Amino acid sequence: TATRLVNAGFAVYGIDYEGHGKSAGLQGLVMRFNNVVDDCSDHFTTICATCKLMSNVTCSIPEFTCVSSAKLVKLLEQREANHIEFCRIKNLLDDILHMNKNSELKEILKLLMDPTWVATGLKIDFETLVTECEWASGRIGEMISLDGESDQKISSSSVIPSDFFEDMESSWKGRVKRIHIEEELAQLQSAAEALSSAVTEDFLPIISRIKATTAPFGGPKGEILYAREHEAVWFKGKRFAPSVWAGTPGEEQIKQLKPAADSRGRKVGEEWFTTMKVEDALMRYHEAGAKAKVKVLELLRGLSFEMQSKINVLVFASMLLVIAKALFAHVSEGRRRKWVFPTLAKSHRSKVVFKKSSYD
Repeated sequence: TATRLVNAGFAVYGIDYEGHGKSAGLQGLVMRFNNVVDDCSDHFTTICATCKLMSNVTCSIPEFTCVSSAKLVKLLEQREANHIEFCRIKNLLDDILHMNKNSELKEILKLLMDPTWVATGLKIDFETLVTECEWASGRIGEMISLDGESDQKISSSSVIPSDFFEDMESSWKGRVKRIHIEEELAQLQSAAEALSSAVTEDFLPIISRIKATTAPFGGPKGEILYAREHEAVWFKGKRFAPSVWAGTPGEEQIKQLKPAADSRGRKVGEEWFTTMKVEDALMRYHEAGAKAKVKVLELLRGLSFEMQSKINVLVFASMLLVIAKALFAHVSEGRRRKWVFPTLAKSHRSKVVFKKSSYD
C-alpha cells in the first residue's frame, strides 16, 4: 500500500517505535502513539504546506546536519562528547539559525515546529528554540576550535622525527581554543624545546662524527629515530665507539650513552642508546603533554555538562532537521518524477478524502 501511494505521488510517513524493525533510514522515537494520531488531518495539512513552500524555495539549502537524538542524549549525559561531536552539534544549531535568518526558510522552520513536537513529545515555542540555539552555538564556539582555526601547531624540531610530536600531540591539540589552555601549552612548548636541546647536545655530535668517518665497508652507523612502541626518541647505531680514545669530537657524548630501556626497565636492544639528559627531557615532555590532555578532556566534559541543561532544545532541533531533510529530499524527488501534492478535504459525510494538486 505504501509503495502504491508513493508511486502515485503521495508522501507516506512512518513512525518507528522502540524495538520495531531495523530501519536504516531516518526515524523518530514516539513514546505515545496517541500523540501521532491525535489530529492527523491537521498535521498532514502542515506537512503539505511545508512541502509546497520547499518546492518554491529559491535560496540555498543548509546541509541539515543530522545527529541521532538517542546518541546525543547519551554523549552529553555520560560526558563523552568529543571535539568532532561538538562540531556536529554546533553545525546542527547553526542550521536552525541559518533557517531563521532567511525569510523563505524561516516560514518553513515555523511550520516544522508542530511535526517536530509530534515526533519528540517536546513542546517548545519558536522564540525559545531560536534563543536557546543561539546560546548553545555561541557557547560551543567559545570553547571549541572550529574548522579553519590553526592557533595550535604541532611541535617540531630539526633533530627529532616529526612523527614523534604528531603521535604525542595530535589526539588533543587543536580541540579547544588556545585561550583556555595557555598555561599548559606554554609548559609543553618549553618541554619540547628542552627535549630538542638535549637530543642536539647528546646525539648530534655522534652523528657528525659518524658522517665524517670514511670507511668503504663495515663503517660506523648511527641515526636519531623515533621508537614508536616506547614513545621515545633514541640514538640507534653500531660500530661508532672508537677503538682508541683520543679526545676527538663526539667522544665525550659517546661515553655518556647508555642502553635504552622500556617502561619496565628492560633493555630494548643492542643498537638502541640514550642519555640521562635525554631521558629526563622525555619525561618532562610526556608529563607536560599528559597535563595538557587532561585539561582538554576536563573542558570538554564541562561543556557536556553545560549542554545537558539544553538537552530538550538539542533533541528538538535535531529531530526538526531530520524531518526537514526528509521533506526536502521528498520534494526534490517529486520534482524529478513529476509528482503532485495531495491535499485533504472534508467530504459531505465528514470523512477525510485525498485530492491532488500539482507541484507547480
